Amino acid sequence: MSQIILVRPGQTDFDCQHRVQGSLNLPLNESGHREVEQLLAALVDRDISLILSGPCDPSYGTAEILAQKLDVPFKSLEGLRNLGQGLWEGLEVDEVRRKFPTVYRRWEESPADVTIPNAEPIENAIERMEKVLKKYIKKNRNLLIVAGEPMATLIACSVEGHELCLPATCPSTNRCEIQVLQQPAGKAV
Repeated sequence: MSQIILVRPGQTDFDCQHRVQGSLNLPLNESGHREVEQLLAALVDRDISLILSGPCDPSYGTAEILAQKLDVPFKSLEGLRNLGQGLWEGLEVDEVRRKFPTVYRRWEESPADVTIPNAEPIENAIERMEKVLKKYIKKNRNLLIVAGEPMATLIACSVEGHELCLPATCPSTNRCEIQVLQQPAGKAV
């Protein structure tokens, strides 16, 4: 059975500013680079066969550093691009609450049932992500995937067979963490 190691990327300036990143291309800041370097110690003894990420920073930047330092092949795939969050991208969470009070409240209560204005539907993101997982899980024993929120949560729910659950707030508070995902016996993504 494949082991999937899910890594959330290092910090960006938007994380510090409590802004919604979505699929924006934002580089790691100094703290983000330090977080990735610290993460290496927890990954160095794992037999990782491939590292995957979406095409945009901070996931791409985190994956690129890990691949280089761990000497592991790396692929960037459009199917792992973070969920586009439309008109919310670039806004501070407090701005989102003020400008979109009804939609934000519904997002907090049941994010899977809400489409943010001009955002990618969650179902589309899940479909493209699951295509990637089906292809690469079969071929790789220990796969490391770098994904920001909310894509990281979508991946975890899909792999572990949980009901879809997204973080109530858009920016990730779980930066640069490792989560080892367990596929239920007999379950294929």
